[in-house]
Amino acid sequence: MEKKHISTLLNYSQPGHSNLEFVDINVLDDQALFIDPCLIEIQQGAWYKNATNLLNNFFNEFYRAYRNNDTHRKIELLSYAGEINYTKLGYGNGDNGHGNTAEGLLETFKNLEQLTVNIPTITKPMDIPVTISGFSEDGLSDMMTNILHLQLNEFTLAQLAIAKVEPNSEDTFNTWDAATSAWKEVTLPCYRHENNKILLTPKNIVRKKFFFGANQFLMRVILERAKKETAYTTPKGKTRYRTTKKDLKNAIPKDERSWRYNYINEKTKTDQSFLKDYHDIIPNLYYNKAMNNEELDNFIY
Repeated sequence: MEKKHISTLLNYSQPGHSNLEFVDINVLDDQALFIDPCLIEIQQGAWYKNATNLLNNFFNEFYRAYRNNDTHRKIELLSYAGEINYTKLGYGNGDNGHGNTAEGLLETFKNLEQLTVNIPTITKPMDIPVTISGFSEDGLSDMMTNILHLQLNEFTLAQLAIAKVEPNSEDTFNTWDAATSAWKEVTLPCYRHENNKILLTPKNIVRKKFFFGANQFLMRVILERAKKETAYTTPKGKTRYRTTKKDLKNAIPKDERSWRYNYINEKTKTDQSFLKDYHDIIPNLYYNKAMNNEELDNFIY
């Protein structure tokens, strides 16, 4: 398969992610990497802080609309949250489990109406893949790309300036505006290759697979706590457990394909602290979990 990397188009003499701040995408195809909200949240710097604020603002509005069952507001929020291909990340084949319309996303998120009422601790972007079956890396990465469209465009223009390359086009697009808690249309310079707009992505916010998810939440929080409840102390003062997480998992009924999500949501409705505990341990789970330069090189080149 032919490749044409953005570093070549920007006249970088030494390709390789150790020389770059962005993912060196092949502009002729999509790469199965995804923007991870947890990686954004743990990074230091103004760009990441602003991105985190934008994501928090959007998802506060998003979950409020679902708790209030405000259909008009839901459609407003989802109108510009579908599939987007400017980053050349993700699967990019139009088949990412949610469709690229507000109506398609409404269908995907229909269970959130009840879940957000029953589980008030659903507050973060990462909570959707944990609680909703069939919506994971590609769908959430697309949503965040739309929310951060202006941020990513600004990052791209900054990288062009470093490479001494001028923007070669202009684009009008919608991006999330935290000041008004609404989508905002802006017109700004941009970079295009063969008339296709390119958005560069900071290299330290992408992964091949989210490190969080339904199984992580089940094993690291719910079943970990259940295992600890069986703890006892031996005559020699050592802590032992009467069961294992594997045994506990094997005991869960698996009659439905979405058994994991059903179990998680029932448990979390019963005890709101499960999801809060998960939010608290995410920074430790993600410590040093960004892809390093060598991993990116191996994947991209």
